[in-house]
Amino acid sequence: KFINPYKNNWINADRLNELRKKVQDATKHHRVFLLRGSFHTVRRALVERGWVEKLDGFRVKAQASTSSSGFILEDLVSQLPERKPGESRKNHIAKCERSIMSRFLEHTPIDFLWTARREKADWLDLTKNSSLIINRFAKAPFTTKEGLCSALHDFHWFYEEGMSETYFPRCYNVWNPEELNEFVDNFRLTASMGLLKWLIERHGTEGGGGGLDAIIADDGNVPSTCITFALTRCKEYLDYCLHNDIDIEEDTKVWDHDWDVFLTHHYLLTHEDNRIQLLKEEREADAIEHYLAEAKSVLEQIKSHWPQYALDGYLNIWIVKPGNKCRGRGIHLMNNIKQIIAMVNPPIVSKTRYVIQKYIERPLIIHNTKFDIRQWFMITSVQPLNIWFYKESYLRFSSQQYNLMNYHESVHLTNHAIQKKYHNAVRDERLPHENMWDCHTFQAYLRQIDKYEMWSERIYPGMQKAIIGSLLACQDNMDRRPNTFELYGADFMITEDFYPWLIEINSSPDLAPSTSVTARLCPQCVEDTIRVVIDRRTDSNAPTGSFELIYKQVIPKTPAYMGLNLQLRG
Repeated sequence: KFINPYKNNWINADRLNELRKKVQDATKHHRVFLLRGSFHTVRRALVERGWVEKLDGFRVKAQASTSSSGFILEDLVSQLPERKPGESRKNHIAKCERSIMSRFLEHTPIDFLWTARREKADWLDLTKNSSLIINRFAKAPFTTKEGLCSALHDFHWFYEEGMSETYFPRCYNVWNPEELNEFVDNFRLTASMGLLKWLIERHGTEGGGGGLDAIIADDGNVPSTCITFALTRCKEYLDYCLHNDIDIEEDTKVWDHDWDVFLTHHYLLTHEDNRIQLLKEEREADAIEHYLAEAKSVLEQIKSHWPQYALDGYLNIWIVKPGNKCRGRGIHLMNNIKQIIAMVNPPIVSKTRYVIQKYIERPLIIHNTKFDIRQWFMITSVQPLNIWFYKESYLRFSSQQYNLMNYHESVHLTNHAIQKKYHNAVRDERLPHENMWDCHTFQAYLRQIDKYEMWSERIYPGMQKAIIGSLLACQDNMDRRPNTFELYGADFMITEDFYPWLIEINSSPDLAPSTSVTARLCPQCVEDTIRVVIDRRTDSNAPTGSFELIYKQVIPKTPAYMGLNLQLRG
């Protein structure tokens, strides 16, 4: 017997019973899921495993009587979604059947929730089913820029030899007055080292240059005192590192206006292509050769005390970021200390809290174009900590050629959300038009430049160690609810020496098929996530796709309490 045969001739009692039986079986085996958002790959993977979807927000008023099957059929038919223009009959029928099964599940608690962000409604679902599997941790401080910055300040307490080692450009939560002062001190010292680096590189001692004419001129606008000032500040830092400053009774006072003058000279030399003017007696005494030798000696000693020496360059560029924004919004590249402080510490109180991070001035670039690496990983347990690392990743290129004198976002911010706003400039034809490579193409490039081993020896294990170290530093402040997992996206920059530097960690990473690369990788990653989270719950030997377990924390058992045996003798 058909109900409304002209409109829904596929709905009959037999098919309804099949759907009801499918729902009953899913309920019995705790296979009811709910999606908040358009996650078609998740839906397909779960349905293939016998799960049934409960539609979000499906609320129907209870009927007075449900004794008549005909009444139920009519009620179901009246609630079915309309067929959209261009929608195939097959897809419409599948959508209608999902709606019918969701009606059967109206009062059934869900067993699996996949959501884009944690909402108040999620807590209601948790109260109905304490064993609910959910894809979001309520608290993960490393997913904000200021949270990751704060956590990694204490990373040395969580270091595990051979297991965790995080390369993270120095970063400051400058809404904190103490860290703002630390940043100012570091900015000044970095400028001092930068001027000495400029002196050496421009002269040609390292990497080729223009000799003395590239650094000095009779009509130069910068006095040679800037060199002695920089040398003195660097030597003071070395004395501090070697504890030689302990015997110094009184520190040399350097006034703020002295720093202002020096920073102006640094800018004129490094950004305005000015020259140093030597005094007559300095020229006669070959003072510049002495300065060059002393600068090279001081910098060589500093290298062992300045772990981020390789990425600094000499331009003293810093990146200013809002602490709670994503997708490249509100980010600025700056090199003027007064402008930076005016932005992060305005006279009128602002709700935006900033972090300042040292910009990597010596990145590895491909065909004169900047890139970063998006690497997925997943946490399936916080206590003990279990971390799964995805074997495949992808590179995101800038649409413009790399240029440290151009601070525009299209040159330096490789987020797809930023780059999709711009057309590709005239670049090397070997670069991808979509501005993405997968990791296999990158490895092929490394082979071409005779650096293939760097992927397996330095880049890949370096990213694993960085993620492990970051999560260990944040573990104490994370949500420890069982039956919870989350997929994250970590962004890495590679420096010229092929070390990966962690930039940030993103929750809810973009899984949209925006390019041919992500169209292949994103559905594959989601499918493998379901394999780890669902399949391994019933079969510990189930395949995990491209996920590998890189860290499984072992927590020692708490020793049995034997009572106090305190004695006082004598």
